[in-house]
Amino acid sequence: MSGLSLDKLLKKAENKLQNVHEIVQEKSYELIRQAYKESIFVVITEGFRSIEQQHKLYSKGRATPGSIVTNAKGGYSYHNYGLAFDIALLDDNGEVDWTIDRRWNKAGEIGKRIGLEWGGDWTSLKDYPHFQYTFGLSLSELRSGNKPEKQTEKASRVLIEYGGRGNHVQLIQRMLIHLGYSLSGGADGIFGSSTLKAVKAFQQALYLQVDGIVGPKTLEKLYSNFNKTMF
Repeated sequence: MSGLSLDKLLKKAENKLQNVHEIVQEKSYELIRQAYKESIFVVITEGFRSIEQQHKLYSKGRATPGSIVTNAKGGYSYHNYGLAFDIALLDDNGEVDWTIDRRWNKAGEIGKRIGLEWGGDWTSLKDYPHFQYTFGLSLSELRSGNKPEKQTEKASRVLIEYGGRGNHVQLIQRMLIHLGYSLSGGADGIFGSSTLKAVKAFQQALYLQVDGIVGPKTLEKLYSNFNKTMF
């Protein structure tokens, strides 16, 4: 695909995922990464949506001109709580293509495989671009003020690999730099090619599996070697 790398898709997503729960963000990045492997190019079109914005969207095709696009009033969408995001798919020229075809179904399958609920499975009003992760909380509970935890034990076990981003990536980068591995972008929180090269070099030096993925064994060795140099 000309001019649009995985890094660029992830960067575009980051700009759209402000105020979205960190675990939902991670799942959206994972969706993009997994879809990219299938030559499906996902862009995030919307993340958090205020209750006021939701009211306006609900009015479309009802009180205001246009077609009905949602059955959710303000406060009745997981978007309003930072637990949902919408996507679009790009064609080989980098243009948005809304044609519902096998790519959308595949994207839906990938999303469900990583634990997301897909709007394409809904019966009343199919919403192919929509994905959500509810933490088992109902909209009624969310409206009453219940909120999911900011971090979970499950999230801490997620493999950190190429294309990942966030504070956990930045921590790994800082440890690698401290241990003498060069990173062209510094500790920028983006697991790009420079970080991948450093992780593989570290794994090779410690006789670990050289796959460039920071799993439990690699992370344990990073921490132990980092701590040795600190104390």
